[in-house]
Amino acid sequence: MNDVITVYHLPRSRSMRVLWLLEELGLPYDVKTLEFIPGKFGGSDYTNIHPLNKVPAIKHGETVMFESIAIMQYIIDLLGNESLHPSKKGVEYGPYLQWLHFGESTLAPVIATLMYQRHFFPEEKRSKDVETWAETELKKLFSLLETQLGKHEYILKSGFSAADISVGYCLLLARLAKTHEQITDRIEDYWKILTERDAWLKISEI
Repeated sequence: MNDVITVYHLPRSRSMRVLWLLEELGLPYDVKTLEFIPGKFGGSDYTNIHPLNKVPAIKHGETVMFESIAIMQYIIDLLGNESLHPSKKGVEYGPYLQWLHFGESTLAPVIATLMYQRHFFPEEKRSKDVETWAETELKKLFSLLETQLGKHEYILKSGFSAADISVGYCLLLARLAKTHEQITDRIEDYWKILTERDAWLKISEI
């Protein structure tokens, strides 16, 4: 399958994960930036691609997918190489998968809770108790991430991987959610390393 991947995109959304991965792999792609329509991004035509009108989504030949981590795994397995993940027979492959999914399944929901409490919900629907819980939980998750990072630059000792893309996007969300009190110096240093990469710099302008 040699079809170029079409990425349906909104700036600062999870589609950045997909674009970042494609840039790191040096794979060709087309970008379709959607019309920003709250509750129905892209309008009725896009519903045929993503029934919930969310991003990301991709079209690759006859294959249509959504869910950013699943898309990343699809691209790596079908089109990529082992440059963004350790050997499947190596000791780091298990931790790689764990942190690849940690970004969306564990870290993102807590940050999203803060975003809703601070930005999206009207004042009368916000809960200080929920916000405080999310702040405390995020501190725990960032502490766990710090432990994994240790003294090396990236999540894995072997270097940059797709797991960093998964988690790194969440650090953008954290900044948008104004979680500055929870972002430690170590997490900030990690963020700076990620955002100095050429692939990130390029997709940040899309």
